[in-house]
Amino acid sequence: MTTVGTAEGGAIRDGSLALLFPGQGAQTPGMGAELVAAGAGAPLLAAAVAEGVDLATLVTSADAEMLRRTDRAQPALFYVGWSLAEALRAGGLRPAAVAGHSLGEWVAVAVAGALDPVEAFRLVCLRGALMAGAPPGGMAAVLGGTMEVVTAACEAATTAGTPCVVANDNAPGQVVISGTAAGVAAVQVALRAVGIRKVVPLNVGGAFHSPLMAAAAATFAARLAAVRVGDARIPVALNATGRCARAGGEVRQGLADQLAQPVRWTEVVRALRVAGVETFVECGPGTTLTGLVRRIAPEARCRSVATLAAAADLAAELAGPPDAPA
Repeated sequence: MTTVGTAEGGAIRDGSLALLFPGQGAQTPGMGAELVAAGAGAPLLAAAVAEGVDLATLVTSADAEMLRRTDRAQPALFYVGWSLAEALRAGGLRPAAVAGHSLGEWVAVAVAGALDPVEAFRLVCLRGALMAGAPPGGMAAVLGGTMEVVTAACEAATTAGTPCVVANDNAPGQVVISGTAAGVAAVQVALRAVGIRKVVPLNVGGAFHSPLMAAAAATFAARLAAVRVGDARIPVALNATGRCARAGGEVRQGLADQLAQPVRWTEVVRALRVAGVETFVECGPGTTLTGLVRRIAPEARCRSVATLAAAADLAAELAGPPDAPA
C-alpha cells in the first residue's frame, strides 16, 4: 500500500480504516443494554458511580426525555462508543485513524490512546454538566444552504444579545446553526428570505458550539489543563481545526476549543481521505456520520456498528495486519 502523509498528524497507509464516533443527538433508549449485559466497559460503569451518574440505567432503560439531557446523553454515548470500539479491537481490527463529532471526539481521543479512557469519561461527565448549565438555547440543521449563505444569514439576523452562529459544517448542503431561541428564529426568517425553508430542530439540550458555551468552555479548559494528554498512537482528525493530529498538545487544544467553536466535519472527513482512509466505520447508535461521509466523499466505503454481533462480524471481515503509524 502507498503511504500517504498528513499535514500535521504523521502518515498512514493508503486504503486504511478510520473509526467514527457520533455526538449528542444520536442517543436512543436501550442503546447500551446488550453491552451492559455482556459486561462491556466495566471500568466506565465503575467510574460513573463515583461521578454520581447511573450509567447502567441510562444506557439500558432511560427514556428519550432523560437521554436528551446533556449531562446524561454525553456519558451514555461515550460508554457505548468506547465499548463498541473495544469489541472491534478484541476482534483484531486496528484502525489507522479516528474522529468523532463533538462529544464523539472524546471517544476518538481515548481510542487513539491520548487520554486514559476512565479519565476521558470523567472529563465528559464534567463537560456535560457544564454544558447543561450554560444559558438556554437550541440548534437546528439548515438543509440546502451553503456555508456562505448560512453564515451571512447569521451575521445579518442576530445581535449580541440574541446570538446565532454556524455551529457545524456537517456536509455539503447541511449546516447547523446554534444560539438563543430568538436568534435561531431570526436566522430562519433570514434564510426563508433567500429561499431556504427546510430548517430542522435538533434533539439536543443547548446551544452547543456557540458563544453561549463560552463560560463553560473557559471553566472546562482550566480543568483539562491539569490532565495529562499524551501523544496519540494514531491520527485524530480534530473538530476545531479539521486537521489530523497526534501531538498531545495539539489534541489538548482541540478538545478545549471544540466546546464553543464550530465542528468542521466536512474538513475532518476530507483530511482523513487525504491521509489515505478509504473505509469509515461508525461506532454507536444510528448512521448519521456515515450518511454525512457519503455526501462528503461518495467514493469512500462506509459501515456502521451498533451491536456486539455487528462488531464481531465486521472485525472478522476487515481485520488485518495492524496499521502502524509511520
